Amino acid sequence: MRIKLEQLGSNLKNKLLPIYLVSGDEPLLVQEAVMTIREEARRQGFDERKVLHVDKYFSWDSLNEEANSLSLFSNRQILEIKLGNSKPGAPGSKALLAYCSALPDDKILIIEAAKFDAKTLKSKWASAIDKAGAIIQIWPITSAEMPRWIERRAKKFKLAFEPEALALLSSRLEGNLLAAQQELSKLSILHSGDTISAEQVFEEVRDSAKYDIFDLTGAMVNGQAKQCSNILAHLEAEGSEITMALWAISKEIRLLVELSLASGNSRAVFNKHRVIERRQHPLNQAAKRHSLSVLQTLLARCKTVDDAIKGVNKHENPWRILNEVCIKACGTNLVGLST
Repeated sequence: MRIKLEQLGSNLKNKLLPIYLVSGDEPLLVQEAVMTIREEARRQGFDERKVLHVDKYFSWDSLNEEANSLSLFSNRQILEIKLGNSKPGAPGSKALLAYCSALPDDKILIIEAAKFDAKTLKSKWASAIDKAGAIIQIWPITSAEMPRWIERRAKKFKLAFEPEALALLSSRLEGNLLAAQQELSKLSILHSGDTISAEQVFEEVRDSAKYDIFDLTGAMVNGQAKQCSNILAHLEAEGSEITMALWAISKEIRLLVELSLASGNSRAVFNKHRVIERRQHPLNQAAKRHSLSVLQTLLARCKTVDDAIKGVNKHENPWRILNEVCIKACGTNLVGLST
């Protein structure tokens, strides 16, 4: 069957189907749809998850192997196939048709893919999925729909916008939903419960800036909380590796810990790490902003980010936690980190 995105939640509550195909060119909405299906499957006892990434080394025989395998940890399992921009081709078509013809009772299959054309959705394998399970096509948000979409999302972050601010934010984001999500996340940290003005959007939402990791650490050391959030939001929107951002932030906080322990003998620390002169004063000031215990707590939160990246904390957003760490390091109080 075909299911509209807005109908997915209610449909899942009625009946969990054995196979879902989620397709579209809006990565944020595709990911959220897949997550919605995954969470409902887990709620119904599908506790184990296995992910198959389709690349040039992938063998579609692995789908049949997984379909017939017994789980070591759970009676029921979620199988996810990440197609990306690929198409199944002849081997994949054959494997998917075979899977649909003998659906395993202990498996839920979720296929995540970029947008398919009409011809592909009429293929035998897609028709088999349509008959056995569900196809969810994700359509782009138009410019006219963007303000309303942002307004609905903002409510989840306990934010409201003045009409002029909403129009300005929609214009600046130019339909980039991932960037919109990050901007709302950032604004919720800085202005939770507030009504956002056009002036605040002008000041805090950067529509075309390009940043790198050094801009991020520089902003953090200089105590520029809003700049940190802007940079992190753009790094994520541009597809940057969060591991690099985490490495840079962790390295800088470890340096601040050493300065805090040095008890005024910062010269030895700077010589040890070969810190250039123009960075020394800002680092000393940053080290004085917090007690040693707070700096150590920030390092522990960096470990939480690393765990979230590796999937240890499945419900944590690593970008959001890293944003909180940076803002706290800038000297802004956040819930969960004491001064």
